[in-house]
Amino acid sequence: MRPLAGVKLFLVIGACTVYFISFAQAAPFVYSSYFVKETFAANTMVGPVLLANLSKEEAVQRIAEKVNQWRDSANIKIAYQEKTETIPLSLFSFQVEKSVDQAVDGQASPLIVQMNGESLSPFIEKLVAPALLSSLNRKQLEKDIAAVASQLPANPPAIDLARYVDSQKTAETMQVSEAVISDLGKQRAEITAWIADHPTIEVKGKSVFSLTAYLQGSLSPDGMSLLASAIYQAVLPTNFTIVERHTSRSLPNGIPIGYEAKVDKENRDFSFYNPNINSYTLKFQQTGSGFRVTLMGLPFAYKYVIKVGDIEYFAPKTIVQYSSRFKPNERQMKQQGQQGMLVKVKKEVYDETNQLIEAKEVSEDFYPPVYAIEVRGLELGDDLPQDAADQGANGALQSGQQQQPANEKEQEQTENSQNPSEQTPKTADEQNENTPYEK
Repeated sequence: MRPLAGVKLFLVIGACTVYFISFAQAAPFVYSSYFVKETFAANTMVGPVLLANLSKEEAVQRIAEKVNQWRDSANIKIAYQEKTETIPLSLFSFQVEKSVDQAVDGQASPLIVQMNGESLSPFIEKLVAPALLSSLNRKQLEKDIAAVASQLPANPPAIDLARYVDSQKTAETMQVSEAVISDLGKQRAEITAWIADHPTIEVKGKSVFSLTAYLQGSLSPDGMSLLASAIYQAVLPTNFTIVERHTSRSLPNGIPIGYEAKVDKENRDFSFYNPNINSYTLKFQQTGSGFRVTLMGLPFAYKYVIKVGDIEYFAPKTIVQYSSRFKPNERQMKQQGQQGMLVKVKKEVYDETNQLIEAKEVSEDFYPPVYAIEVRGLELGDDLPQDAADQGANGALQSGQQQQPANEKEQEQTENSQNPSEQTPKTADEQNENTPYEK
C-alpha cells in the first residue's frame, strides 16, 4: 500500500505544479487581453503624428483629426520660375488605417498618401510650356508632392517644376534669346581667338555672374566691353537681374544704342543674377566680321520684350578760340562737334496669352555732346579800347557760341573733347549739369 500511496502523492504534487506554472504563464496574457488595452510604445510616429500610449483605434482617430485640421488651413503649391499654382487638397487621399496597421513600435513610419495624377495635369499645363511637358518626370513629381503632403505642413515651399525637367533633352538645345555684334573693328583678332578657346559659359542657377571675374584680364578693355555688350543684349529679355553695368561717354562703333556695357579691369564690371534654380549656357559663335551670343536653357515662364525708345539728340555748342597766328576773318575748325544722345530702354512682360503683365524702365543711357572747336583770327586791333573788344566778344557769345582765349584754355578744351572715353563716366543727371548742350 505504501508504494501506491507514494505514487499518488507524486501525481498530486506534479499536477499541482503544472497547474500553478500554467496559471502563472496564462494569467498575464488573459489580463492583458481582457483588462489592459494594447498601446503603441514611446516614440512611435506615423508621419508627423506621435502615437505613444495610444491604442490603434485612438491612433486612427488622432491622425484623422490632424489630417482634417491640415485640410482646413494648408497650401501646397507648384511653381515654374515666377509663376505658381495652388494644388487643391482634394487631390490627396490619406490611407490612415493602413498607415496605423503598418506602424512599427518605437519608430517613425510614413503616413500613406495617394494623389490623383490626372487631376494634377491642368495645373502643370498652366505653368510649363507645351514643349517641356514631354520632358517632365511626372512620376517623380507626383511622388515628391505626396511625400510633402504626408508631413502635413501648413505652408511648405513651392515645388519647382524645373527640377523635374530632363535638362539633357531640353536645356542644351533650346534657344531662349540671342544677340549679334556685327562689327568687331580693331578687336576682331582678340575676340575671335577668345571665342575659339571659350565657346560656352555656364551661368549657374541662383548665382551672380561677374564678367571681369570670369575673364581675369584675358581681354583688353575694349574687347571686354564688346563681349559685355553682347551678353547684356542677350540676357536683357529674360528674368535675370542686372547687378552692375556702365556706359561710356560716347557710344562705341558696332554696339546698338541702349545695349552698351562698358567694362575695364579695375573699376567697371558687368554682372547679373540668375534667379532660377536651373543653369543657362551662353554660346559664342563667330559670324563674318562680328559674333553671335546665344542663351540656351529652359524657356521662361513669361515673355520679355525689350523696347528701345526714340533717341533724343542734343546739338553741340561751338567753342571759339582767337589766335594771333590767323589773319582777320580767317577761320579753321580745329575739332568737329558730335551731337549728344539720350535713350530710354523699357522691358515689357507678357503671359502665355500675350497679356501685358508689367512694363518697367530698365535704363536711361546718356551720351553728352562733344564741343566743336573753331579757331579764328583777331577781328579787332590791339589798339582798340577794351570795352569795344568786350562788346565784340559778347556778340559772339549771344550767337550761341563760347569764346575762349587760345593761349590760356586751348589745350585743356582740346584734350577734354578729343578724349571723352578716357574720362570717368557720370550719371545722366551729372552729365546734364556739367555739359553745355542745346536740345
